[in-house]
Amino acid sequence: MLPRPAADDPVGHGYTAFQVVRLAVWAARECRWVNGMDMVHRAETAWEAITEHLQLVSLRPEETELIAVGWKAMKAQRYQDLQAHGLGGRDKALVSRAFLRYWSSASAPAHSHEDLIVDRIALAQIWLALSPKHRRILTVLAECDDRRDAERAMNMDTATFTRVLGSARKVFFALWHEGETPSKMWGYDRIAERHQNVMSLVRLRKRRALKRKASGVVPRKGRPPVKDLGVSNSELLTRYEAGETYKKLAQEFGVSRSLITDRVDKARSARAAVAQKSLAEETK
Repeated sequence: MLPRPAADDPVGHGYTAFQVVRLAVWAARECRWVNGMDMVHRAETAWEAITEHLQLVSLRPEETELIAVGWKAMKAQRYQDLQAHGLGGRDKALVSRAFLRYWSSASAPAHSHEDLIVDRIALAQIWLALSPKHRRILTVLAECDDRRDAERAMNMDTATFTRVLGSARKVFFALWHEGETPSKMWGYDRIAERHQNVMSLVRLRKRRALKRKASGVVPRKGRPPVKDLGVSNSELLTRYEAGETYKKLAQEFGVSRSLITDRVDKARSARAAVAQKSLAEETK
């Protein structure tokens, strides 16, 4: 499905070009939810996503993580392919209205401004028919482009803002489809910061890395260091068996109760392992 690499060059985090191709092909063959997608297209999509992921992550990913990245990329690409063919709605067998509306205008013998004029006039008429409160909340949301900012600008809590916004949209839809059955609500409000493309994220990561380097901050890699309590785990176990509680020990050392519990359990396991080893040597 993919051409054999000319050389087994390193790609990132110890993975080579041959390994990336192998993982991409395996992900393409095992993906069962993009059956309408060509197998070569699957493998190429997975290969591109896995290669890019290896360049972006800071820690070495497992093979299962890379395969999951390939699956996710194939699913996203399949959805984009469906959208390009007008089949991206809930019912994949029906062509979407936006697709028909666009191509009906683009493929017409002569372009007509009738639909644009009717929509513009209808919008002006409906806007005047809305209540001032509904006009206000729709305007603020459009200006802020973020629901949280719009809530603060309107001095409303989340529940009240959602209720008033939903009411305004329903009234608008009813007026837009006057004399017809109003269409259902579709889509959702997008917050721009949560929907960036890959290159935007790469540039953002580079800017943050340069900022850390300029400030002298060294990023931590791997797991956080083990916290030193000043006493051994066996001593904690001895004190616990003497009657001190987890809560008391945690308060004394200024740590969480779960950390003390974990250290005591480790000491108990180590003691049991030593006892088992001693018993095995005695029975020899």
